[in-house]
Amino acid sequence: MDLDILSQYSRQVRAMIEAATSSDVEQALDRLIDGDRWDLLARLLPTASELAARRVVARLLEHDEYESLAWAACLRRQPRQLGLEASTTGPSRPILRDFEAEEDAEGIPEHIIAEAQEISAGAAQRRGVSMRKAAQVDHDPIRDLIIKQLADRLPNSSAGQALLTIVKACPFTHTQREAAMKLANHKQWIQQLAHAQCTSDMIAISNSTRLQAVAQNIARAMSQHLAQLQQDSDEAAIGFIAENHPDHEMRQAAHTALS
Repeated sequence: MDLDILSQYSRQVRAMIEAATSSDVEQALDRLIDGDRWDLLARLLPTASELAARRVVARLLEHDEYESLAWAACLRRQPRQLGLEASTTGPSRPILRDFEAEEDAEGIPEHIIAEAQEISAGAAQRRGVSMRKAAQVDHDPIRDLIIKQLADRLPNSSAGQALLTIVKACPFTHTQREAAMKLANHKQWIQQLAHAQCTSDMIAISNSTRLQAVAQNIARAMSQHLAQLQQDSDEAAIGFIAENHPDHEMRQAAHTALS
């Protein structure tokens, strides 16, 4: 994309990133779409504010721009949640004083202070672990929205291919698994993949869901074409059937085909 285009639409880009109001976003979107700047919209979606991103997703869907949605689902990062960067470090020994005790009087017993400090340290450690886990869980609402909208358009081949790309290329485990589940639960799409001998795609879907039930269903769909798989020497697919098919006789047939 020519850098002059970025300069030409600089105000619209700023509106999409800052998203002060809905009207600002809609005006920016209208300007970009009137200029047929789908390439710029695709580049903006991974970094646009949530308000703007939702509007962009809706417009891209209206114009069947599924490839741009796949790019965004693979590249968009969830904005960091406030507080996750905050340090959980504090005094090594929490201060515990009995302010009501007289100055010369004996204060809180040491064993009680030690126990309170141990409880405080344990709580701080648990908070730290919880915050680190929360930082690792990357459930971006825009990625979730894209997955849902693409799944609603199955078995449209372009929507299915976009979901399949997300399964194979998305670095975010949650999003990758959600896309795989949508495909795995769509019987017609799985049958289409099996008929087209797209066995590596089917195995990728199964691996991403990490569910034995899905592996069995996919192995069952593959097994309908076992003779062709054997003729094509597709050892990965035949091995998958041998390992995951729910029927013992079919597993044995796959093992025989491998030998």
